[in-house]
Amino acid sequence: MTKSGLLPCLVLSALLARSPAWAAQPVASGAPTPASVAAAIRADGAAQALGALDDADTFDTVTDGIAAADPAWLALVPAMGPGLDADSGAAVSAALALALPQKPRLVLPLLDPATPALDPARVCAHPFMHDEVPDLKGYIRRSRAALRKVRDDGLRVVRDRCLAVMGTAKSVP
Repeated sequence: MTKSGLLPCLVLSALLARSPAWAAQPVASGAPTPASVAAAIRADGAAQALGALDDADTFDTVTDGIAAADPAWLALVPAMGPGLDADSGAAVSAALALALPQKPRLVLPLLDPATPALDPARVCAHPFMHDEVPDLKGYIRRSRAALRKVRDDGLRVVRDRCLAVMGTAKSVP
């Protein structure tokens, strides 16, 4: 290999070594995985990693995983918090709201009043952007029922806050 051919190879190798998120991305589909998003957040910070997902039009994969209450995607939410902006924050709030009636014990610990997108006052107020929930009354009924089943002492405060935001101040013992 000539000197001119070696230099581009060295530059490309250095770039790939500095960005483990690229190496973690599936090559065939280009779709992010929980592992690749976690690697990108560790390598580049939440704002840059989430911005790259948005630029690549793949942020929906993340919010779809959260909305499906997939534990691997839900586990990324705290690390994503500092990088959420107005658009990505609204999408994550809606996704968490959709996950809430499915797995409230996994969603409630992620809610944090210090992060606007993760604030129970926002997530529990059914912050849907479009027609994600055609039967809003049914969604609220299912969410309340799921929340009332949560009896963990450590989740009681956030559960009660969520129920209050949903329109019922009734505390569950």
